[in-house]
Amino acid sequence: MNRFVLLLLISLKINAQDTIVYPKVDLFKRNILEISYGMPLGQLEDKYQNSINTAMYFRTKIAKKQFIDFGLELGALNKPRRVSYSVASAPLIVDPGKTTFLLGFRYSRFLFLSKDDNFWIETNTGLGWKYIHYKIPDKEEFKALDFEPSLNTIAISQGVKIMFYGFGIHANYQYAPYDLFNKNAENNFGGSSLNFGVSGSWNF
Repeated sequence: MNRFVLLLLISLKINAQDTIVYPKVDLFKRNILEISYGMPLGQLEDKYQNSINTAMYFRTKIAKKQFIDFGLELGALNKPRRVSYSVASAPLIVDPGKTTFLLGFRYSRFLFLSKDDNFWIETNTGLGWKYIHYKIPDKEEFKALDFEPSLNTIAISQGVKIMFYGFGIHANYQYAPYDLFNKNAENNFGGSSLNFGVSGSWNF
């Protein structure tokens, strides 16, 4: 009798395992890492030569082929130049910082998605807050000046990305008019740049 009950329990357990329905794995990648080479355009070409940018975004699905990406970008400037900055209506030449920072979000949409979900082309339209740091010259006559000559502004961007199995390439145009909200910055500071690089995405 005990053997019969044991065999019955084993049989029921195996049958239960066979009937379990596992949820379908979502193939859309939620974590995005981008590394890109940035080229300043127009007036911004006079501020630095180029930049290496690293971005980290976290994707949320809002429709079948539409997403909102929240994240940040950090840029390292190559050979930044000194710029004019007004302090109490007096011009001051400030030393360049070497970093930029952007915090924002993007609306992303798939223009094309393969049947197996492994290849896609998407567009990214971004909006965020961008910051570029400068510093007062390390000289005795400037030590009494208690301020940080940083520039911050709203940045907008438009890009395209081609992905295959979670990896691919991307390019985007970004406009961040640094003199829009910073009246102390020199006129026509510039804000246009073009970025292109590689992207990887995955799920935890």
